[in-house]
Amino acid sequence: MYPEGQEILVVIEDCAWRERVVRILADEGFAVSAAAEGLAALRAIGAQRFALIIAAVRLPGSLDGMTTVHQARVKQPWLKALFIDDSLARRDRHYSETDDVITAPFERHELIGCTFELLQRGKTETADLSRRLRTKLRAS
Repeated sequence: MYPEGQEILVVIEDCAWRERVVRILADEGFAVSAAAEGLAALRAIGAQRFALIIAAVRLPGSLDGMTTVHQARVKQPWLKALFIDDSLARRDRHYSETDDVITAPFERHELIGCTFELLQRGKTETADLSRRLRTKLRAS
């Protein structure tokens, strides 16, 4: 089990993908909670402290992944964010709320690597990565 305060919230609509991500992270010893949509994720954020949210960009209902993370950060400003998106959508999007993006489908080691990196990264490093990512996405 990882240190207290390193809990992860996974927000993915697709049940198979959500279960896969939860299983990979739990196998590594992380405390993981899951939600299928934005409103359920915000209820979880209101009830528990998380260090990282892993969210699909596309979520059902009135809250997409970006909006869910934005509202979650109102309640937990320290929250780091990893988005999961398909490669076609990634090229055209600007991720203002993200600390990192992983494209689906992805390998186990990619998810674990991104998760460890984000949890170890300090606030300044996170902001720098977000800025670099937005710059790269605008250039492509």
